[in-house]
Amino acid sequence: MTPPVISPTGGWIGTAIFVLIFLAALALFGLRSGKLVALLAKARPEDRTDHLDDRIGDFFLIVLGQSGVLRDPLPGLAHFFTFWGFIVIQFGLLNLILGAFNGSLPLLGDNPTFAIILDAFVILVLLALILFTIRRGIVRPKQLSSSLHGPLDGFIILGLILLVIVTLALVEGFEYAASNGAAWTPIGAFMAPVLSTVRPEVNVFWYRAFWWLHILTVLGFLVYLPRSKHLHLMATPFNVFFRNYNSKGALPLLENIEERDDYGVSKAEQFTWKELLDGYACTECGRCNTVCPAANTGKPLFPKEIVLGVKESLLSRSQEILGEKSVFTRFEDKPVQDEVPEHAPLIRGTISTEALWACTTCMACMEICPVSIEHVPKIVDMRRSLVMEESDFPQEVTSLFNNIERNGNPWEISNDKRAEWAAGLEVPLLAENPDADVLYWVGCMGSFDRRNQQVATSVAKILKAAKVNFAILGPEESCTGDPARRIGNEYLWQMQAQQNIETLNGYGFNSGDTHNGHAPGSNGAAKHRTIITACPHCFNTIGNEYPQLGGNYDVVHHTVFIDKLLAEEKLALPQGFDERKLTYHDPCYIGRYNDIYDEPRRVLTVLNNNGITEMRRHRNKSFCCGGGGGRVWMEEKIGKRVNQTRINEALETDAEVLAAACPFCITMFEDGVKGVEAEEKMKVEDISEIIARAIDAKVETR
Repeated sequence: MTPPVISPTGGWIGTAIFVLIFLAALALFGLRSGKLVALLAKARPEDRTDHLDDRIGDFFLIVLGQSGVLRDPLPGLAHFFTFWGFIVIQFGLLNLILGAFNGSLPLLGDNPTFAIILDAFVILVLLALILFTIRRGIVRPKQLSSSLHGPLDGFIILGLILLVIVTLALVEGFEYAASNGAAWTPIGAFMAPVLSTVRPEVNVFWYRAFWWLHILTVLGFLVYLPRSKHLHLMATPFNVFFRNYNSKGALPLLENIEERDDYGVSKAEQFTWKELLDGYACTECGRCNTVCPAANTGKPLFPKEIVLGVKESLLSRSQEILGEKSVFTRFEDKPVQDEVPEHAPLIRGTISTEALWACTTCMACMEICPVSIEHVPKIVDMRRSLVMEESDFPQEVTSLFNNIERNGNPWEISNDKRAEWAAGLEVPLLAENPDADVLYWVGCMGSFDRRNQQVATSVAKILKAAKVNFAILGPEESCTGDPARRIGNEYLWQMQAQQNIETLNGYGFNSGDTHNGHAPGSNGAAKHRTIITACPHCFNTIGNEYPQLGGNYDVVHHTVFIDKLLAEEKLALPQGFDERKLTYHDPCYIGRYNDIYDEPRRVLTVLNNNGITEMRRHRNKSFCCGGGGGRVWMEEKIGKRVNQTRINEALETDAEVLAAACPFCITMFEDGVKGVEAEEKMKVEDISEIIARAIDAKVETR
């Protein structure tokens, strides 16, 4: 190691003082960080060690590549340079620290290439800080604000980072001048014309003074970090590495539900350690707030506040959670940020019930989060506590729960009438055609709701036109339980799921069975059987959540199935049949939940030579219809209506038809069209209805 040209500490006494300060700072940092780790250890366990290769790959892409933050170009680019500047500057810091022991970093210590890279990042970080300061101090976008604390912490962090790079630049400048250019750096050479006029001993003094100021600033930053908003610097790499790699659309299973003492989350420590780590990792960028349909329509839900609320509730009750004998409790420190009142309840204290019930579970918040935070499961966990422990839920949901439990559907209609929509269509029941290749899962809306019965009829017409060997369950089909689960009634969902799994397994649809309940073919291969549905909620629940209870099925959304029929030329349609101007809404539960974006568009393009005119927010950025998360069964009393907001976006395209692929979306949008008095301007149609009309037109022209 090449020794520094000038000793920064001035001798062994200075070095000894530095060692004491350094060790004290490390001890304080360890104590404050250890407390955070100890709190995670008190949370519920969860295994996040699967998909190791994917975890490593995403770590490089999201953490080192900063792919998440770069989706918002200007602040994202500034954050990118700040992140990498932080890393590079740490090597410079390590080199300065080794200077106290008369050493330097091997290969980098006196390397001019490293000096150029380091100083380039100092300049880039400075520019990024200017942008951040303007954004926080002048522009002040609403997404950066929080009801849990003021803006002071953000400005403290910006000030500390500024002090770090300014003191580093001054260290380089005075060292260059004091060494007559021997300690070369670009910034030092730039400052030399001014500093070279000063006596050498004065330059040495100021070099050592700014060395100490730089080191003390960094160590102070280190101690401050664990209770600041920049805790995400430590937590984000772990949060991204331990992100969820199970089905995006599956909520966590509440296991051993008959034997549990609790049925949800009412205290922060009842979350899993990963759910608590989310709070540590939150950058408070507020991107989740900008895309939330509830927040965008005046509801009291702000996803960022949910995550920060859980974090602050955890920290405010840390003494109670860790116990008075814990070493971390003995050295309890007062947080810099303003806390919620001590021992305030998580629900109805830090987080309001109105916020929890406003969520549509659209997952827009999770999709846009640059650090892989999982907001929706937290909200549903707290809903579970309200529903199953306190019986506290919107009054209008009572009949929904009762009807699903008694009738197997959300209405006061006997389940025996589930197949009446198919009268005269010659659609067989599975009991009549047990060897059917395809089971059409109609769903509650398609079976009982008059508007969506037209969709069910259209799907049946398409299957018959393509000569698909299919059947329906009829009265044997029951509600999948999706609305119950999203609202928080996990017990009712599991009851419904187990009933449906038993029915489906009885007909041999479980892909885990060796022969799917049927005799193998002559080659010994099991017969492949598929379930299709026009309801994204049924699709997601059966395909992604029933496996939690042993039901593994090949489930396909009807738009994907139709696209396949067209590709295999099993369904012939008149090209350019529909000349109307179309726009398409991506339902949350096939879009963000299951990444189905292209197939519906391909189908519509076959029918319309002009394709579709996209709305401002589409594909993974699609704006929710407002019906998910059980909201379709609840009254919307606060703010603007979500469905009308989305309809207004559709109207901006001047489209004549809003093509949909979800019965909830159709219901919400038709209500929205009426609400904005646009019945004469826009029609809402399921993709299957447009296809069925094309089939009828082709038959008529023969």
